[in-house]
Amino acid sequence: MGRSLRVLAILLCTALPAAAQVVLYTSSEQIPLKAYAEFRRSGVLQMSSGSFKDIPTVEDFRMLRCNLTGWQPGRAMVASAKLFETEYAERRLISIATRKIGVTATEVRIADLEQPARIAELLRGIDEESGATAYFFFVLAGDGMVRYYPFKLKVSR
Repeated sequence: MGRSLRVLAILLCTALPAAAQVVLYTSSEQIPLKAYAEFRRSGVLQMSSGSFKDIPTVEDFRMLRCNLTGWQPGRAMVASAKLFETEYAERRLISIATRKIGVTATEVRIADLEQPARIAELLRGIDEESGATAYFFFVLAGDGMVRYYPFKLKVSR
């Protein structure tokens, strides 16, 4: 009887979908961030997981929740798409605030992304007033590695 329960437990665990590890919250939805990039030795950012079509575009931003064992929220950043081509692309670091909500889960607030005027100011800082090719990145660091989770914000005019 004990062996059959173990087999059943294993089957149930493998059949359940994996929980999203990094989730972006907007006012109306929760979007798992699956794609991430990493800097190469050349200083250029390169997609390491997923592709550009996996990068979500959202209307607004509320918070992020990450639940990756061994990974800690580092910072946020805004840059143009040029960052994927040259190490000299303009970028701006953005402050974050974190709150532990579990053993490995953390909520992240990026106050600058909650204010349209501040978003416009950040985009001007990277010469992207339209926001068409601007990416916002949430950064996770762990065990000497750094992941940049990109997303785009629709800019209202």
